Amino acid sequence: MPSVLVVIPSEKEYSFLYPECEVPGLGVAQTTDERRYDVAICGVGLLNFSVNLSVLLAHCRYECAFLLGVCGAYPHRGLGVGDVVRVKSEIVGDMGVQEQDGSFTPWSSLSKSASVGYGENGGTLPESLRDLPSVLGLTVNCCTGTSKLAFDRSARFNVDVESMEGAALFAVCNRFGVPCFEFRAVSNIATDRDPSAWRIPEALAALKREVLDKL
Repeated sequence: MPSVLVVIPSEKEYSFLYPECEVPGLGVAQTTDERRYDVAICGVGLLNFSVNLSVLLAHCRYECAFLLGVCGAYPHRGLGVGDVVRVKSEIVGDMGVQEQDGSFTPWSSLSKSASVGYGENGGTLPESLRDLPSVLGLTVNCCTGTSKLAFDRSARFNVDVESMEGAALFAVCNRFGVPCFEFRAVSNIATDRDPSAWRIPEALAALKREVLDKL
């Protein structure tokens, strides 16, 4: 059995990265022809991703796991559409409460504890991937849809990109003692929602070229 697991959130991302392979069911690992690693779709969002990844790691022992997917970049953080980055840490960004005036109070402020965050837990990164820029990520259940929310989130948490699964990768792998790494390609700027400005195929092409083909 391969010692490396590659996890991908969605069927859309998987189908682009592996056009020659049949789409597996959620949480079901599929071995590549070269048998260099296993690959699985773990689902979009914290809950689906956490459950399916936990099932995989409970049944198979891997020496390392990689998450590959797209992300949104916050404005004025030095990133552009098509950039490929290594996300070194993640904070859960929308865990908290909404106040009467509509403002958001994060859980860390309510509990007087540090932000709910996770990061890499060791492991040896392939030399071919070490030159990619490192960024800080925010994991959310509801993606940013306004420029105001984009500013609030990036400023409050001092993060560069947002996704819906990153914190789940780090939390689950840390619990199982599996070193893990997260690589994302920027498909859009997280600001006023405009699907016509998204560049998902271009981002995935860059991710395949800069990460997947070098694993």
